[in-house]
Amino acid sequence: MKRWLTNIPVTLSLVGAIALGACTPEEVAPPPLPPDSASVVRGQQLAEGFGSCGFCHSMKGTVGQPLSGGRVLNDMFGEVSGPNITLADSGIGKWSESDVRALFRAQKRPDGSLAYTSLHQGFEWLSDSDLTALIAYLRTRPASENVVERRAPSAIERNISGYFYSAAEVHGYVPQISPSFRVEYGEYLANNVAGCARCHSKPAGLISSSEYLAGGQEIIIDGESKIAPNITSSKTAGIGDWSEADLKRYFASGATPSGREVDKRFCPVDFYGSAGASEIDSVVAYIRSVPAID
Repeated sequence: MKRWLTNIPVTLSLVGAIALGACTPEEVAPPPLPPDSASVVRGQQLAEGFGSCGFCHSMKGTVGQPLSGGRVLNDMFGEVSGPNITLADSGIGKWSESDVRALFRAQKRPDGSLAYTSLHQGFEWLSDSDLTALIAYLRTRPASENVVERRAPSAIERNISGYFYSAAEVHGYVPQISPSFRVEYGEYLANNVAGCARCHSKPAGLISSSEYLAGGQEIIIDGESKIAPNITSSKTAGIGDWSEADLKRYFASGATPSGREVDKRFCPVDFYGSAGASEIDSVVAYIRSVPAID
């Protein structure tokens, strides 16, 4: 899987896509759960682990909260509220499984309109098995009514603010990368599940190109902002001096080598800590392989 440079991938949350609305002109009953309960377990591991769905889709942004939306984030068009992704009528209760798949694979809503998915760009490459598992898990969550206003960017905003927006439309089968390929699997988790580059890569501009995981982007959540740091292997500007144990400790607890704790309102380390140890090991192996950018 290639490393993303100009098209920066983003987190497992559904913010950018469903943020503009979860409406459908027809009532479609949710499909039945797959017979394999292991899919639900895997879906929970994704949603409550590196996927960190609740970071954007719950009011508090923490593990275990209802995924009923309402948290205020920022994307290329400005403020946007994380949408309700429960099975409530105000969420995705009327969406079919194919509707959800179309959202991820082609950025299309049930009504056929295009959804701007800049907050989780790259998620379209989630493997078929992981996407099936995530859908299965979401359909076990209780409905929680919470009407989140749908934002509608104007034509001017779409053509100016969204000038650099691009998203792939994925057709066909997307295979699962074997966890036995530790670095490659870690790259998949970092780019297409956790979306590390969403915060840690500064988007390309008119006269500048994107620098993968080199930091510098302003992240705004609930009206507060922070600048995302460089997480490349640079020893001067990044985390090149962090050991493998340091990185594992960070993902498990949010603590840096100096003992400082990251602001969990801006980095979903509580979710990362819920990921399996083998997945944390894979992401650590991949992050340590990213070339230094000073």
